[in-house]
Amino acid sequence: MTAALPGPDASTTLPGVSSTPSTSPLNSDRVMTRLVKEAARDLGVQVEPLGEGWVLRLTREAPEGRTLIRHIHGYSFDLNPAATHQICCDKAATAEVLTSVGVPAVPHRLFLHPSMAKFVPHKGTWEGLLSAFRAWGQDIVVKDNEGTGGRGVTRCRTVVELEEAVYRLFERVESLAVSPFVEVLHEYRFVMLRGVCECVYEKVRASVTGDGESTLLELLARQPALRGLPTAALLENLEERERAALARVVPRGEVRLPNWRHNLGQGASARLVGEEARALPAWGIAHDAARVLGLEFGSVDVVQVQSPSATPHAWQTLEVNSGVMMEFLARTVPGGEEVARRVYGRAVRAMFP
Repeated sequence: MTAALPGPDASTTLPGVSSTPSTSPLNSDRVMTRLVKEAARDLGVQVEPLGEGWVLRLTREAPEGRTLIRHIHGYSFDLNPAATHQICCDKAATAEVLTSVGVPAVPHRLFLHPSMAKFVPHKGTWEGLLSAFRAWGQDIVVKDNEGTGGRGVTRCRTVVELEEAVYRLFERVESLAVSPFVEVLHEYRFVMLRGVCECVYEKVRASVTGDGESTLLELLARQPALRGLPTAALLENLEERERAALARVVPRGEVRLPNWRHNLGQGASARLVGEEARALPAWGIAHDAARVLGLEFGSVDVVQVQSPSATPHAWQTLEVNSGVMMEFLARTVPGGEEVARRVYGRAVRAMFP
């Protein structure tokens, strides 16, 4: 067990931007832990931290003398079936399960490390990787098939970039997923509990407007919304061409998005969405995805994709998470902690009906 939540190394700093993470606390300081303890206390449930706080054991004495025991591992509550949890942790499996029943999802293809050849049929990866690369317009995204937080997610537009990304990932993982790069206009996260949407928020990428004198790096350093975020979270996944752009002066009035990723830990912010979320096409997709996967408690990310043709913009599931992490929302968004308190409280009650 680790003593702290997995997070980026904060050794790189932007001028004027703190290198001390305010949104990656120690396990014992997690907002979730505090809110779960609050909810448990109201229900007469005892909470015991294990594994330096990464595992929580919840117990309650039942009237008939039985002891009910439930666990929370990381941000995964004792609610989802085991197979559902495994599928949600597998990006390629999630996409395949959803598309097989007509729920729109961004395609993800699975590629296994050569060491897996002794366990499963394996014809090598390069032929399939190159085939996907060409089929998807020589613009694809390579990622850890079971990764989170956008770490190690790389956009590849040349064969050399593809090779570098694959080699780098296969140094530490046994499976990777490849998907076409899609221009995302909006990304929404739907937190679902037993078929009910408990919370919706949009992930909004950080942007800056040029003044004709400052570099992109200097403009980023002045962003109030980015202060307190570990700088490595902004920089560690930038590709070479993106890093080079940091040193260039941004023309006056020009808007730049330094990161195409929508991850909250990489500079994006969260915007709570109210009842208007019901009118979004993403609303039905999120509910369908949760139902098809048998998701009892988790989150569904749905994106609006820029259509390359004259057809309307498409909505697709990007990924599904069997854990619900609301640290960033609770710590940075007005009213976010109350939302997290309500969501986690209802999840704890669902474990102890």
